[in-house]
Amino acid sequence: MSFPIAFPSSEKPWVYVSVSADDSYYLLEYNSPPDNRYTQDFVIAYLDALDYIRTKGTPRILVTTSRIPKFFSNGLDFEAAISTKGFFPNYYYRLMRTILLFPWPTVALINGHAFAAGFMVAACHDYRVMNPSKGFVCMNEVAFGADLKPPMMSIFRVKFGTQLTAKITLRAHRFPGAEALETGIVDALGGLPEVETLIKHKEISSYVKSPSYAAIRIELLKEVIADTWRYDEDIAKEKRDLESREAYFSKREKEIDAKLSKL
Repeated sequence: MSFPIAFPSSEKPWVYVSVSADDSYYLLEYNSPPDNRYTQDFVIAYLDALDYIRTKGTPRILVTTSRIPKFFSNGLDFEAAISTKGFFPNYYYRLMRTILLFPWPTVALINGHAFAAGFMVAACHDYRVMNPSKGFVCMNEVAFGADLKPPMMSIFRVKFGTQLTAKITLRAHRFPGAEALETGIVDALGGLPEVETLIKHKEISSYVKSPSYAAIRIELLKEVIADTWRYDEDIAKEKRDLESREAYFSKREKEIDAKLSKL
């Protein structure tokens, strides 16, 4: 095993993995210009890096962040996502699940904007540290008419509760660092030094080698993990529910019209 290492290659280093100077954590940095939107190729490189660490590495905390100062991730490349067969179950949901199932503690360093899918990925980590002076975390799907599938909702509902999730998803609220900390979306404000302080003060490192750490997280987040496996089932259910609602309201419209005609 060798660090540092780049994925998919040193000639195209979209994802770069190194080990901290004190040997306590892996630093996974990604760089997919202009704003780290998730595409099939980017996600494959990200997954390869995570799986390399998991299969070749020794237990350490995982810290993920962006090498683009303005953006942690601006979400999906939506046109590419919907035109790529199986993108959600085979790539994006798999990325969420791989982070949720990672065997050691995980920290997202949100150095810039984390919108939509970027916010979801940050939420999949155990801890989050956010830039205090620039950047927002935001789920803005309601603003442009995109719906949110089960794991895209359950990650927030399970992590942050229904009331805060409503503010996140139904209001497309933009949380700056200070508000994200106040509401519990992030655990600290700052950069890499603050990540290292968080690791030290919360004694996260003392649980790196715990054989039950991942198992407890799996039980804690089992609803979200299960949701990432059910894409085809959820799409079929969504279609049935839509057809059922349309049939119901079509019937109700006729019933109401019939009543009104007798007035």
